[in-house]
Amino acid sequence: MRYYFSLNTYRHADESQHLPMTKGIADDPVSSTGRNDVKVTGLLLWLILFFSSCTELIELKTANSEPVVVIYGCLTEDFVHQTVCVAMSSPYFELAPNKPVSNAFVSILSSDDQIFEMEETGEKGLYRTKMPMAAITGISYHLTVSIDPDQNGNLKHYEATAIMQRPFPVDSINIEVRNIMGYKHYALNLYAQEEEGPDYYCARTIINDSLTVLKISGYTVFDDYGMDGHYIDGLTLMLLEDIENEQFGNTDSYYDFVKPGDKVTLCISLIEKGYHDFLQQCQRERRGENPFFGGPASNITTNISNGGVGFFTAFSTTRIEAYVP
Repeated sequence: MRYYFSLNTYRHADESQHLPMTKGIADDPVSSTGRNDVKVTGLLLWLILFFSSCTELIELKTANSEPVVVIYGCLTEDFVHQTVCVAMSSPYFELAPNKPVSNAFVSILSSDDQIFEMEETGEKGLYRTKMPMAAITGISYHLTVSIDPDQNGNLKHYEATAIMQRPFPVDSINIEVRNIMGYKHYALNLYAQEEEGPDYYCARTIINDSLTVLKISGYTVFDDYGMDGHYIDGLTLMLLEDIENEQFGNTDSYYDFVKPGDKVTLCISLIEKGYHDFLQQCQRERRGENPFFGGPASNITTNISNGGVGFFTAFSTTRIEAYVP
């Protein structure tokens, strides 16, 4: 990492010396102008010296932090093999993905005394319940992960707890055309009753039932500020891009491109505040802070114990469809 430091130099004028003045000298236009020229010249010289600077290159050696355990899992209301990912973080200055952790002991204990053992799948670091299960609203689920990161027989244990959130009932959605700065977009609008009390949401879309890789950057994350306890009457959740604008996207874009006739499925969920903060912070770190008003990078919220990072959560998903006009 390189830092540049500007070393400004300046010279302070000695103001203790003054020329003796005689009667009438200040009223003499020639003498007065001469003194003014001297003052202006001196001021210019002082400004030049003050704002002149040199640049020195300083190399700072920054060491990478030690790898930490990364755990991410989400239980749903679907009766399926629920999954949890376990990995070790990659060095900060490397672009390599996190390294999957194999041979971990992973299990989930519910508050109604059910134990769900998990086993590693064909994909390293991905663990799934041995039997299909569906999370139940109001039930808490306690995750335990035990690994031997140093391969010396000393297991390290990581834990997290999540309470299954209630589903969010949606009345309907619609999609309407929006022309913004000469480009065509589609606004996805939501109609639903918002309950009183602090609530947090995440939403995403599926286009034409296509199987897409779900990324955190693709979530729309928001809270009920300004609409707590009110009816949500056409809230624009997101803008979908017209297929003609696809040339302005990129392979790492989190926009959905659609065309008239496409089926759009909205997937929206009530989530806990901790997971809401986790998603927003992940998105902020990926997209970068505003250089003028943003704060420095910091550790992202987690509910994983013992120095682990990531998040373990549980929520229901409401799915509703609409077609692009």
